[in-house]
Amino acid sequence: MTKFFLVTIVAFLFYSCKPTIESTKEDVAHTDSILKIIKSPELAAVNKKLLENPNDALLYNERAYIYLKYKQTEEAMNDAKRSLRIDSTNVNSYLLEADIFFSANETHSAKDVLDKISVKFPKNTDALLKLGELLYFVKQYEPAFAKINEALKINQNLAKAYYLKGSMYKETGDTAKAVSSLETAIEQDNKNFGAFLDLGLIYANRKNPIAIEYYNNALALNPQSTEALYAKAKLLQDINKTDEALVIYNEIIKLDPLHKNSFYNMGAIELDINNDINKALAYFTKAINAEPKYAEAYYARGVCYQQLKDKNNAYSDFNMCLQLKPNYEPAVESLNKLGK
Repeated sequence: MTKFFLVTIVAFLFYSCKPTIESTKEDVAHTDSILKIIKSPELAAVNKKLLENPNDALLYNERAYIYLKYKQTEEAMNDAKRSLRIDSTNVNSYLLEADIFFSANETHSAKDVLDKISVKFPKNTDALLKLGELLYFVKQYEPAFAKINEALKINQNLAKAYYLKGSMYKETGDTAKAVSSLETAIEQDNKNFGAFLDLGLIYANRKNPIAIEYYNNALALNPQSTEALYAKAKLLQDINKTDEALVIYNEIIKLDPLHKNSFYNMGAIELDINNDINKALAYFTKAINAEPKYAEAYYARGVCYQQLKDKNNAYSDFNMCLQLKPNYEPAVESLNKLGK
């Protein structure tokens, strides 16, 4: 009697951990309702596969990453846990859990999961790098470097490790080590968009035109990156190639009609270089429309009004600038000059 009872419980526990066809159908129906909102063909495809293979842990991981892509963190976590119930030996399911927590800005929970992985899978470099990245995210640079170097002891060819080190060196002001690490990251992976972009930013900060080459390499990998396009345009503006900069700013606006900094910089070029006050005023207005709390744009537009002898609008914009950014010295001085 006791023996039969134990076997029954074991069988129950075993089968209860496996998704049944019925539970999978319910789950897929739930996903179909989400599909109506996000309209993802890839989600529909993996949903179909799960109907045929309800015990495939990798499929749940695949679907979780799709959910994560569309900010459906609750559904993503549910699938990560399903995957782990099916196969608790799959390190990627634990890494997925950490990614979900990280994307939800639950850094403590993400670290807890990554610490568990480091104990259970001590040679897993992905977990070590994610731990390093998380520590870098919360500006704990020393332990971040330690985790990344630990990963490099296991595998010295990890492009992401050198990229993370380069990013931290850049952020902490050691540009020589940043350049060295980022160059190594590119040697390990010549499709490392972030490394090209960061190297461009470092050289651009020195007004070194070699930055253009790095920006071009980044844009070859991602031609529609407004971040890389803006960085390139800003450098061209800074080295007085304003016509080329304007071309790129216009390209950015086509990709992102609310790119406030492009509008602002176009206004600055028209005001300071081309002496076209009306064009400048229009661009600063577009910058304000894109970001109604853009204090510097109000000030710049106030300068345009001031040059057009429109004291009332100039006063209004300088005053608005100070409401948004109290003690902004240029606006204080301009108001004083207006005598109001």
